[in-house]
Amino acid sequence: MRINCARVMPPPEKKRKAEAASLDDNGNSKSTTSRPTKKKSSTGSAVDSGKNSPVPTPSDIDYNPLTLPEIRERVQTLCQRVPAIPPDGLSSTDAAAVRSWATSMQAAIEEFNLLICTVSAVTYKWGAERSGASEQNLGLLSAELLNAQEQISSSVTPRLTNVLAPVVELVVKKTVHTKETNADTGKEEDVKVNVYTREQNDPDFLRLCAEILCRNAAMLRQVVLANFLKADKVIADYVKSVEKDRSHDGRFAY
Repeated sequence: MRINCARVMPPPEKKRKAEAASLDDNGNSKSTTSRPTKKKSSTGSAVDSGKNSPVPTPSDIDYNPLTLPEIRERVQTLCQRVPAIPPDGLSSTDAAAVRSWATSMQAAIEEFNLLICTVSAVTYKWGAERSGASEQNLGLLSAELLNAQEQISSSVTPRLTNVLAPVVELVVKKTVHTKETNADTGKEEDVKVNVYTREQNDPDFLRLCAEILCRNAAMLRQVVLANFLKADKVIADYVKSVEKDRSHDGRFAY
């Protein structure tokens, strides 16, 4: 006699609970995608990982970027600040006048170099967004501005530095001897105090530097102004080339 027995499985209550938990009110399955976590700052507040952090605007950091026309305008103003040569010329015997002239010239050169450093920020654009002509024009601009700075730094700046910042040495100017009573022993002791001062390392060389500066002052001024005006023209030519490149791209746009 054959008897068929069906195997009875216990109800999967845990599975049913898990399935019920994964369903919403309408019977649809819920998404189990995990949400991105936020990092906590040192103060304990949640912050983003940095991918979506806002980029500060110029107004947020109190910064006014210069445009190329504004840079040109400032360079032209610097040309007017380059010190002129006195009618009788500079005299190496008038140390105050020589130093004042060199200081004014150095200030103009320093501001010029800082202005040139802002050009790269204005002209920046990612390489893929540039045309071949635009890339070539930018290379010419950078090369000519760098050449202007190098001519001034090699021909003018060293002569100004020799006069404005001569080499000095720290030497003993005098020694003062005094008598003081020792608080511990009550005896009178001799105290020696050295007074130091800064003296020029080579006065003859300094006088020679002043003579060279006075003798070449007119040509030094010529070199500075020539390169200032060259930088102004180079920037103007670059702006024209950019406008021409844009109009060229517009004519062939479909």
